[in-house]
Amino acid sequence: MMRIVKSAMLFVCLQMLITNRAFAQNPFIKCYFNHPVNTSISSGVDAIYLNGTFADTVAAYINRAKYTVDIAIYNFTSGSSSLVATIATAANNAYLRGVILRWIYNGSSTNSGLSLLNPNIRTLASPTTSGYGIMHDKFMVIDVNSTTPLDAILMTGSTNWSTTQTKYDYNNIVVVQDQPVALAYYNEFNKMWGGTDSIPNMANAAFGNYKTPSAASAFVVNGTPIEVYFSPKDDPDTHLKSAIATADNELFFGIYTFTDNTVANAIKARYNSGLSVKGIIDQFSHTYSPFNTLSPVLGTNMIEYAGNYLYHNKMIVIDGLHASSDPQVLTGSYNWSYSGANSNDENTLIIHDSTIANQYLQSLCQDFAGLGGTPCTSIFPVQLVYFTVQMQLGKPVLQWAVASQKNMLQYVIEKGADGTHYTDASVSQPTNSSSATYHYKDTAKGYATTYYRLRMVGSDGSYTHSKTISVKTSDQQELQLYPNPVGNRLVVQWKQPTRAAQRLQITDMAGKVLLQQTTYTGLADFNTTTLSCGTYLLLTPGTGLPAIRFVKQ
Repeated sequence: MMRIVKSAMLFVCLQMLITNRAFAQNPFIKCYFNHPVNTSISSGVDAIYLNGTFADTVAAYINRAKYTVDIAIYNFTSGSSSLVATIATAANNAYLRGVILRWIYNGSSTNSGLSLLNPNIRTLASPTTSGYGIMHDKFMVIDVNSTTPLDAILMTGSTNWSTTQTKYDYNNIVVVQDQPVALAYYNEFNKMWGGTDSIPNMANAAFGNYKTPSAASAFVVNGTPIEVYFSPKDDPDTHLKSAIATADNELFFGIYTFTDNTVANAIKARYNSGLSVKGIIDQFSHTYSPFNTLSPVLGTNMIEYAGNYLYHNKMIVIDGLHASSDPQVLTGSYNWSYSGANSNDENTLIIHDSTIANQYLQSLCQDFAGLGGTPCTSIFPVQLVYFTVQMQLGKPVLQWAVASQKNMLQYVIEKGADGTHYTDASVSQPTNSSSATYHYKDTAKGYATTYYRLRMVGSDGSYTHSKTISVKTSDQQELQLYPNPVGNRLVVQWKQPTRAAQRLQITDMAGKVLLQQTTYTGLADFNTTTLSCGTYLLLTPGTGLPAIRFVKQ
């Protein structure tokens, strides 16, 4: 049974979801690229190409500082007439207006630009001993402790501060306006500085493996989940490989130093599972194992940059064309190497946001085509907001919502018993509106566990799949919730009631517990009036049952 949900309230909530998460720019996250971008694959917000103005952008953020600026940069190479000398001018002006500046740099790099700084600005070199790697961070924290939280700014990415790096080498910058995220970087800075004072404390300064793991790594910025990791104590290689494993549709990477073959094997595994994989690798990494692992597999889908400059990005985009598949981008200073993960001071940022991921994809696609690769195709003519299945009165009910719908032919529900082989279960024609929500109740016989996926077919015959979802449809189905979407009341019921205590929690998508209760009857009734429109999870801690996603309308 197929029907289109036309509830005005549901439509409003879906519009809020789309605006907040899937397609609009998060106003507190901005990214910039110093080479042209391909806006033809934009999902609605074009990536920003700064043509020779990276240094001006860095200086502009320093110019807005009111209280503090903390800088950890691998190398600042500049003469008095260099393009990046404007950064030193901004720092000096900030100092003169009373801003406290602290600056950490790599002790084994030239850092000629430091000579342009006011001598009263405190700086600290990283160790140069043989047991230490390098201080390879590239971040700046502004006004982190301001009583106005939105004053706090984090700037990071792949670029060092030199004319070559900011204008000619391939690099990116990301800016996050969020106090908790900025505090995470501030705390990392203080470990190396030896404290919070304006003067470094050499007795307490800790670099590399002398640091402690981060106290927090998961954040939510205006609805966007962000992960933050610092080398070497936060194991960035593990989190990189975990992110790669979540890819449902495509991977696109661009990397300077790539010597960790375990990462290459993780990418190869996703390619072998049927995903689209493309990549750009700098010629510096040609002689290392990852190149030999991936080149025979990817063929022309991996480009080796062999120009006069550096392909210096360290980024990967996961499912950048599929808004419902947790699109994410990983960027920062971390090269995919043993030293990058295990000895250097590095920072890694993973942003779970479809718009940001798509903007990084716009950059990668233009780089790839510009270096001789096959151009990326235009974005598919629909965006899937969510695709869910729940048991209602003993039957699976599937629901999906779409936006930016145009030139679509049909939606096909595919059904299977093993998550590998599928048959068509239902066909739905699209509406004329750009946004819509659909339901399908599967009344046919199911399997012990029934797997579903949605095939979205464009008017030109091209198609893409959603991620696979599943539901237990045998008599052993443990838990049901209804209605979904929910209004002001959510009922949770066990198929086989028990007298044992059962704890239930409702969390947001970042894992924050919003509602909870314990029941002894196998039936729970939640008052959900306090929940805002959005997507939530129902958890049953200690039962081993998977989280159940539902939508508040």
